[in-house]
Amino acid sequence: MKKKINIVIVAVSIVALFAYVILVDGIDNILNIWSSSNKWWLFCGLLAMVIYWLIEAGILHGITKSYHPPQKFKQTLRVSMIGQLFNCITPFASGGQPIQAYEMAKSGVPVGVATCSLLLKFIVFQTALTLSSIVVLIVKFNEFVQISGFVYLVFVGFIINFGVLAFLFCIGFFKGFTVKMVTGFIKFCGKLHIFKNIDQKLEHALIEVNEFYEGFQKIKQNKKMFAINVLASVVQVVVYSAIPYFIYCAFGNSSESILTVVSAQIFVAMITAFVPLPGAIGGAEVSFFMFFQMFFPSNQLNMAILLWRLFTFYLPIIVGLMFYLRKRIPDDPSPKNEPTQAG
Repeated sequence: MKKKINIVIVAVSIVALFAYVILVDGIDNILNIWSSSNKWWLFCGLLAMVIYWLIEAGILHGITKSYHPPQKFKQTLRVSMIGQLFNCITPFASGGQPIQAYEMAKSGVPVGVATCSLLLKFIVFQTALTLSSIVVLIVKFNEFVQISGFVYLVFVGFIINFGVLAFLFCIGFFKGFTVKMVTGFIKFCGKLHIFKNIDQKLEHALIEVNEFYEGFQKIKQNKKMFAINVLASVVQVVVYSAIPYFIYCAFGNSSESILTVVSAQIFVAMITAFVPLPGAIGGAEVSFFMFFQMFFPSNQLNMAILLWRLFTFYLPIIVGLMFYLRKRIPDDPSPKNEPTQAG
């Protein structure tokens, strides 16, 4: 039921966004901007999205193959794109990893390897995103202070992302303390009647803690691989964040540097981290409007938002759905592992 509601929300959002742009800007202005836009720059935006997907799949593939040599890249690419689909249609991008673990197990990857690989990939990306956020906060924050109090929402998003990463590292290095902290928090919420089925929630939480702990032991065993993957993921973040710059150039603008525009996009990503809707619907568009009104003329801004969401949100849904509907290809003809817990 929740999945259907999320799909409806996504469908309504695209209709609403198109309707808003048409009503505010008018058909004539939209057609004029589109006809005069530089399609080469728009192609660069599309290419950046493809590169983002390939890096995403490449990192996951490298991790998975190190523990499961038979893994093939086309299988990892399919799993990665399915993750893009379910990340887009679930709040906080929470639906990607469970379905990815399920699909990996169905294609022949042992459940433990699938779970561990996805956890390591999550830690890698969270580290890269946090590092990128720290850099742009230090280098570019003063240029965006003028955006009223809205810019301070960036710090809320940064604290959330940094808190998640700190918690993960806390599990890796201080497991006993983390277990006590998680247990105390769940029991406290139970006394306040915030949580029900405390024993069940506690059991699930401890399972998650153990899985993250085991994942960190893998990182400690191969620090070089972790560092390389983090560097690749930083490139991934930058490539994704450059998409608004390509749209900016496509509309004939050139006064702003790519670093400034990329920084603005990373700020937007930090704000949308705590919007509890699929694809951060609403929050993403408003955040983009607030930051990028500094760069785009008023008659181009809504069209820029539309193209940005088409590239970064609706396109991954469409392409991910195509991969999801493709027939699964097993690693080998031997019987597959049945994922009893993953899905």
